[in-house]
Amino acid sequence: METPISVITTLFIVLLIVPGVFFKRFYFTGEFSKQFGVGLFADRLITSIFWGLIVQIITFLTFSRFFGFTLKEIKLYITNGYAKLAKNELPDDFDNYNLWMILGYLFASIVIAALLGIVCHSIIRAFKIDTKFRVFRFSNHWNYYFRGDILSSGDFKKQRKGKVLSTYIDVVMDGGNQKPKMFSGFLSQYTISARTGELEAIFLTDVKKYSESKQAFKEIPSDFLIIPYNKVIDLNIRYNTLKAEDNIKYKLLVKALFTTSFLLAFLYVLIFPWLLGLSFFRTLVGMIFLSWALIFFSALIQSSIKVLRAKPVDLPTKIAITCLFGFFLYLGLLVLKQSLCFSCLIDWVISKLPSKP
Repeated sequence: METPISVITTLFIVLLIVPGVFFKRFYFTGEFSKQFGVGLFADRLITSIFWGLIVQIITFLTFSRFFGFTLKEIKLYITNGYAKLAKNELPDDFDNYNLWMILGYLFASIVIAALLGIVCHSIIRAFKIDTKFRVFRFSNHWNYYFRGDILSSGDFKKQRKGKVLSTYIDVVMDGGNQKPKMFSGFLSQYTISARTGELEAIFLTDVKKYSESKQAFKEIPSDFLIIPYNKVIDLNIRYNTLKAEDNIKYKLLVKALFTTSFLLAFLYVLIFPWLLGLSFFRTLVGMIFLSWALIFFSALIQSSIKVLRAKPVDLPTKIAITCLFGFFLYLGLLVLKQSLCFSCLIDWVISKLPSKP
């Protein structure tokens, strides 16, 4: 008996489209969050299916590695289950164990989709892949201009002056029945349309207004000024940059290496516990403890580097930092050991769960 189309459609939505939607929800974050749900329905559907397929491949390989099932067995289980349900009967092997397996698989696919979206977004933004290659660029093009990311692209290679600290904007605004008005200030925020992605308004701080009578800019009493974009006649963008000297380039290189190492270590934490041959719950607890230890250890390294950069650093301070570093290193190793030897509690939890007949 072939699997009915209605069942295939339901599985198609649950297993492919839903994880794909979760991936894009966590991929389009921050300044690019409004890109989620924007665009042609066909394009959004195809991309959701594609990323859902990637997520399902990763999830299936992980689960099949530890629970020993195949695609043929899954198809047979679904076919037999539907045949029983069509007769108003429950499947013979539909018990609590299989129910926990199904729910665990669905939950794992959603978690993997979210983590994959976060990792992909972080890598693309950290290495400025989206500014160097147009195919990876987000639809919010205003962010690249307002935050200075566009300077990393090949089109603006000659304008590169260093790290962008802030953005200063000069705006010529339509005055209606009066003459156009000119304002200048630091860009603090902006809003874009969720439907079209076009600029709606800009928010300026430390605003100054040009006075024709005095032929100079004068400060205006304002915490911030909101300018609707449909009133803007002309827009000039200036970047306040920090000169990219050799030491700054070195710091950026170190930061990039540290970010790459952290992401690789985090992926290792997600994969390594599954290779130990432990039960599902023990592996999950190990991943949680390892992730906590990695984040804590990374924060400690960053804090130590910031303290050591401060001058002068006397000998007692160096000794204190070294001792503190050693203590937390020992604590991290202890957490690692406990995460892999958490057998008593986990075995007790597993013993309370229904077992497969």
